[in-house]
Amino acid sequence: MENPPTIEEMGNAASEIVWRVMGHGSAKSAYGEWFWKDKPTYDYHITRCIKHAVTAQQQIHLNHPNPDEAGENALDHLERAVVRALFAWMQLKKGLPRL
Repeated sequence: MENPPTIEEMGNAASEIVWRVMGHGSAKSAYGEWFWKDKPTYDYHITRCIKHAVTAQQQIHLNHPNPDEAGENALDHLERAVVRALFAWMQLKKGLPRL
């Protein structure tokens, strides 16, 4: 059995995921616009996080095309879930008013 990842490995993975996902940008918004644009509410980002996590789970269990129609696989969706969770966390941390 393999050893679990170290805290450093987890932190490095999170950093790489954020840079990779946000570096690709989005058809909806440019870098940083997610904070004020795209329905800047905690609920929106949390809901999108959950949707990506559920899609990944469905792909893992072969209940959803893998890759999907956008070409994204379970790992892609889990990465997006991490970033969406961080969006909500950062908005709360920075004190963005609840809409």
